[in-house]
Amino acid sequence: MNPKKTRSLTACIHGGDSANPSGHLSAPIHRATAFHFPSATEGAARAADIRAAEFYGRWGDRNAREFEALVAALEQAEDAVCAASGMAIIDMIAQGYLSRGDHFLASHQCYAEVKILFEDLAHRLGVALDFVDSREASNFTSVIRPDTRLVFTETPANPTLSLVDIEAVALICQRVGALLVVDSTFASPLGQRALRHGADIVVHSATKYLGGHSDVIAGVCAGTRSALDPVWKAFSFHGPHLDPGAAWLLCRGMRTLGLRMRQHSENALQVAQALERCPEVEHVWYPFLASHPQFRLAQRQMDCGGGMVCFDIRGGMDSALLWLDRLHLVKLAVSLGGVASTATHPASMTHNLLPPQERAKGGIREGMIRLSVGIEDATDIIDDVVDALSGLPAR
Repeated sequence: MNPKKTRSLTACIHGGDSANPSGHLSAPIHRATAFHFPSATEGAARAADIRAAEFYGRWGDRNAREFEALVAALEQAEDAVCAASGMAIIDMIAQGYLSRGDHFLASHQCYAEVKILFEDLAHRLGVALDFVDSREASNFTSVIRPDTRLVFTETPANPTLSLVDIEAVALICQRVGALLVVDSTFASPLGQRALRHGADIVVHSATKYLGGHSDVIAGVCAGTRSALDPVWKAFSFHGPHLDPGAAWLLCRGMRTLGLRMRQHSENALQVAQALERCPEVEHVWYPFLASHPQFRLAQRQMDCGGGMVCFDIRGGMDSALLWLDRLHLVKLAVSLGGVASTATHPASMTHNLLPPQERAKGGIREGMIRLSVGIEDATDIIDDVVDALSGLPAR
């Protein structure tokens, strides 16, 4: 199968076949941590290949390799690296690329714990770190430097759904030889192919849409083999190995990714449109809403709007928390991307570790809600969301 010519729905089903030599339609779970080598020559050959699936369990296994091959096929990448969480894979990229004296640039509009991780790494590694408002590509020009080694962005951003113009930022990075990393978790490979727009490495928290069923923690990144070499090296030493059972669940989940993302996106647009009509809601953010400030960029850069909706409830935190307690169908939970609709309050839950001024820099408001729209009937989701708003302060 040629991944560059295969359509997305087909790639979801048949991507990764090359890493499944047994030919099982559902590959077995391989739990072995050590392997018998048929000869000393073969043992030496596998030891020299950090990507070998059957050398030592910490380096990976057939299930992990199948998952990586599937992600690479969907992202139209040469290769991929998976790890035990999204945070682990981001850490491995930073550990693989950053050294004392380097300059590192990251987006204000990114997940709270990623910002905290970067600040900690910068302190311990002796790296100069700057954060930038990534909603305008020109902002990168003013802070990028000749010694900038790595640029990390997230689009759409968690939770505000602001976007980054990947092509424009990629050109800025190329001028100084900086590596551009794009976290595309909210879009999934079906909603946005960051590599096609100029990113060097694309990242996913596979816990979210790739797994899709709220039952596995994992992370993955994809790109060229040369771009991933430092990541593989860091991974081999730090060892955030993805459990074979988790990799198996991810492969199973991704076979329906195309169908799920289609329904997530259709439902999310309907929910966003309904929320815009509610007087209790001050503002709604969804990439494929015409009111989104970067709507034209979304149309150019994304293949679908995804399943995430962000909205601001009038009355601030008190009203937002009251709304959450009124929900019935939609579940209060901090993760996202599963088949069931979930909602959370970023300021007090997912981004509570950031000081208020840092939350404000990322665009997070006290009355803001992050809604992960599932694949239930859209009318049922809308009824639950709108009914819970009824009676809240409208000004």
